[in-house]
This record gives sequence, structure tokens and C-alpha cells, in this order.
Amino acid sequence: MSFSACGAARDLTASEFVGRIKRLRGWQRRERLDALLIISEVNRHYFTGLKASNGMLLSELPGAPVFYTDFRYLLAARKRLTFMEVGSIWRPADEAAVLAEFGRAWRRVGYEGQMPAARFLAWREALPHVEWVNLDQGVAGLRAVKSRAEQTLIRAAVKANDAALACVLRQVRTGMSEWDIGGLVRHAAETLGQGEAFETVVCVGRNAAECHHQPGNSRLRPGQALLIDMGVLRDYYCSDLTRTVCVGAAPSSDLANIYRVVLDANQKAIRAIRPGRRCCDIDAVARRAIERAGYGEYFGHSLGHGLGLEVHEAPSFSTACRTVLEPGMVLTVEPGIYLPGRFGVRIEDVVLITEGGCEVLSQSPRALRI
Repeated sequence: MSFSACGAARDLTASEFVGRIKRLRGWQRRERLDALLIISEVNRHYFTGLKASNGMLLSELPGAPVFYTDFRYLLAARKRLTFMEVGSIWRPADEAAVLAEFGRAWRRVGYEGQMPAARFLAWREALPHVEWVNLDQGVAGLRAVKSRAEQTLIRAAVKANDAALACVLRQVRTGMSEWDIGGLVRHAAETLGQGEAFETVVCVGRNAAECHHQPGNSRLRPGQALLIDMGVLRDYYCSDLTRTVCVGAAPSSDLANIYRVVLDANQKAIRAIRPGRRCCDIDAVARRAIERAGYGEYFGHSLGHGLGLEVHEAPSFSTACRTVLEPGMVLTVEPGIYLPGRFGVRIEDVVLITEGGCEVLSQSPRALRI
């Protein structure tokens, strides 16, 4: 059975979500949680396949999971979620009373730590006898390893991103502003994908020393660094890609040298990736390469992050992340060097962890001069 495009991603079947729910409830049993309350849009979407702005996934043990949503999504939910009971949700003003009734026998309950504090305080007041357990880390762990079906969707998103960047670079000319180039990206993301996965970062010259520069009216001059960090959505899954290029003239020797250092760090990190290694160890490989070149203080962010329904997911290639890599994880590798007042360089690729190492999904050229 396949879902239509307006519900779950069209290449995902009911069995995909049945498997996700089973893994969730297996984790719930291991944590000895009587109930799980999932209200965030992205986690509801991950476990049910339904994209909706309102709802709650309730998993009780013993018992079967139930998805509650309001009138706007009720018919769609009942049509698509054939693997789960669907119920009409209560009014927001009645939620505390409803949970008080539901939870008379609950003792340990999982909640999402990112939920609004006021809502959580109301839950806690309604169920004062309950021990509340933050489920964020557990759910992040479940989402970190992508299924074969998810890998297919991410591949498509990355391929669309490669095509979109190629389309943009064919149209870039000196004299264009950052806004102009950002407009090219938005158009390409809409025509070759289903929109941007995040607000595109476009920066020229000294602006590229700002990791997340907000595009403005600065215009591209010949030989300047042009940094584009962009993502394309396909069937709700994200891609992420950064390239730094020069247009119209040869780069300066300083820019070319920094580019070589960043590319070397990118490639060394990718070669070091394999199952069983900790994320922090991969970050260290790239960081060491940049430090040995004398630019350690100018690489101030993590090496990369997980990618999926969100552009930033667990795990991360960072100094603090000790997660052990497993086949099926998808992460970015994006070392950078940023020299204030001069320029910045970042090169980012998406990698899939495999049984023997990793596969680089991004196929955009890595040449500085175009």
C-alpha cells in the first residue's frame, strides 16, 4: 500500500511506519514507560507519515498506539493511517483534564523536552504522581539510522541539490548581488525539487567569513570567493550542500591555498568515516588537518550534522558527540576556514554510512575556479 503525496512521502509504504512504531514501542518497553506523548510536528510525521499542524501520538503499554488529531486532518488520518487507531482530539482548554483521566494508572511517562514550558507545566499539574522522562534522545537515536526507503528519498534530494547548484552556477555572473544569486537558488529549488530545505546562505568576498551570512546587496567581483550553502527538499527529506567558487578571474594565491586546506580536511574526514568510529573522532580528523595548516582558530563550528526530515538531526560530527557510527546514518561533512575581513571557504558533502565505510552522495564538482 502506498500513501498519496499529500500524506506521507509517496515512496514510503505503511510497513515503513509500522516498523517505526514497533521500534518506538520497543524502546518504550526498555525504558519502562507506561505512556509516550508525542506532539511535535516532525516526530508525528516521522511515526505516522501524516503532515499535520495539530495532533498527538499516544503510545500506552499495554495497549495500542492512537493518533489524535482535529477536524481539519481527521478524514485524511483515518484514510491513510490504516495501521493505527485514529481519534478526534480534545479542545486545547480540555487537555489537562483529558490527560488526568487517561493517566490515572501511569507512573512513568515520556515527553518531548522541546515542548512549550507552559504546556508541560499543565501536564505535570494534571498528573502530579507521574515521573516525567525526556524522550528526545531516544527518539533521535531511532531517527538517526535511515531505512532503505529513507535512503532512497535522501539520495533523490541530494541529486536534486546537485542539479540545482549546477543550474545556478551556469547563470552566475560577476556584478550579481547576493540577493540575485539567492533568487536563482530559490527558483532552482522549486523547479528541480520541492523548495528550499532552509534559507540559502549566499555570501561574496569578505562576507564569506561569516558562517551564516544573511544575503544582501553586496555584488560579486571577479576572483572573489562566492560561498553558497543550499538545501533542496524532496518528499519532505532534506539535502545540504556547500561550495565555494571563484567566477570571472583566477583566485588569489591566499584563497587558493585556504581552499586546498579545507578540501584536504574534507577528504581526510571522509576517508576516516566507517562504522564503529565515534563522531567526535571524525571531527578531530578534519580539525587536526586545519590546525596543522595553522588555521585552527578559524574553524569554529562542528564538522557536520545528521540529515533527514530535518536539516539538523542527530548525530553530529562534533567534539562533544560520542555517538558510534552505524550503517544507515546520513551526515554532512563541512569543514571551513573563515578569515575576518578577507574571505571564507566551506566545502560540504552528504555521506551515507555503509558497512565498509561511507558513500559520498553529493556529486557536485569541488573545483574552486568555474
